Amino acid sequence: MSAVPEEALKEVAATSEPPNRLASPEFFFLLQRIDRLDEKLSREIKEVDLKLSARIDSLDEKLYSLDQKLSSRIDRVEEKIDRLQDRLDLVQDRVDTIKFWAIGAVITLIAGFAGVIITLLQR
Repeated sequence: MSAVPEEALKEVAATSEPPNRLASPEFFFLLQRIDRLDEKLSREIKEVDLKLSARIDSLDEKLYSLDQKLSSRIDRVEEKIDRLQDRLDLVQDRVDTIKFWAIGAVITLIAGFAGVIITLLQR
């Protein structure tokens, strides 16, 4: 395949002089070289893109796995916290019951002492 257009070759053959618009063979060589380098660079970019995509997919899978593990651990900790909260509520109920019993006992003692004092004062 020739780098020179067919029309230009016909004109050169007819006049035996290269036309003014015909580029030098060096220009066509450089143009082809640039084209090959462009193809090579494009291929390398695609290869790097594929490698990076594979690596990103791998990291995504690892991240998803870690997320699942952390989520399950967080769920277990939340369950433990809920059980602890239930125990604390039970202890709080018991403390409230003891507090009411203690207040009742103090009131009973005060009423008893008041009764004894009033009885002693009336005699």
